[in-house]
Amino acid sequence: MNKKLIDAVNDQLGGDEEENKQTMKDVCAHGADAGFPGFIYYSDTVKFFDENKDAILEEVKEMASSLGEDALQMIAGFVCLKDAKFSTTEIAEAVYGNSKGDDAVSIKNALAWFALEEVSRFVCES
Repeated sequence: MNKKLIDAVNDQLGGDEEENKQTMKDVCAHGADAGFPGFIYYSDTVKFFDENKDAILEEVKEMASSLGEDALQMIAGFVCLKDAKFSTTEIAEAVYGNSKGDDAVSIKNALAWFALEEVSRFVCES
């Protein structure tokens, strides 16, 4: 797990070390969409993604590789994105392009939540 991403998630959560550990336990139990400090509003999650894009995408690629999946297809399969049925092209435009529309916001939000859930899982299992 990328230390920069762990630090970024901790900073985004805003609590002290013990508060953040408890929050991460709650994330593991309920998922990021349950609403956690710094990961509730699109303005926060999109900014978090934009600022930590490289570290988040590194984790996405690692997970996709371990699952034998294409990274963009894996993102399209995120539970919070499944109903939208984004194409891999739409996801690529949101992630790698300059797209700022509603679709890009949803995709970047999902990737911020992915980062929160993966860091939380890593911390809880450590």
